[in-house]
Amino acid sequence: KAAKLNIFIAQTLDGFIAGKGDSLDHLDAFHDVETGYQAMVEKAGSVIVGRRTFDRIFPTYGWTYPAHIQGCVVTHRALPPETPANVIAMHDIDDIAAKFPGAFIDGGAETIRQFLDAGYVKTAEIFTLPIRIGAGTKLFPETETLNEVWQLTNARVLDKGMLYARYVLPKRP
Repeated sequence: KAAKLNIFIAQTLDGFIAGKGDSLDHLDAFHDVETGYQAMVEKAGSVIVGRRTFDRIFPTYGWTYPAHIQGCVVTHRALPPETPANVIAMHDIDDIAAKFPGAFIDGGAETIRQFLDAGYVKTAEIFTLPIRIGAGTKLFPETETLNEVWQLTNARVLDKGMLYARYVLPKRP
């Protein structure tokens, strides 16, 4: 498959990307940690987000990515009229991967799972925060037994005890 998408996301020690009610409050204490996000966004040039993530972020913060970055919201529903022109709605995973072959996926869990299952994800950059929140949305929800081994290609400790890990995913048939 031609697409080589990248997951770029933070999770807690107990594996949650969002708390109860899709809360992102656990991220607040880590916003000032340098993660290489800006450089990654510039290199990728496009971002894919799920509708639930979009609906959680956009009404409060707007489109949080640079204006020149192409965006895709995975949804069957129309986007609000105030959505920037560089952001489109698409629902077919194969079509999205073809249109945005080097994009990064910035959430949520269901969107990530769909692209993983389809074999479009090439790398994953996961930032583990040194906190537990106990409940919410897991980055990797329970599924059938996979026994899938990812190759760790880089890891380092960042400020405030955040752990950065970069993985290359195994090729899928």
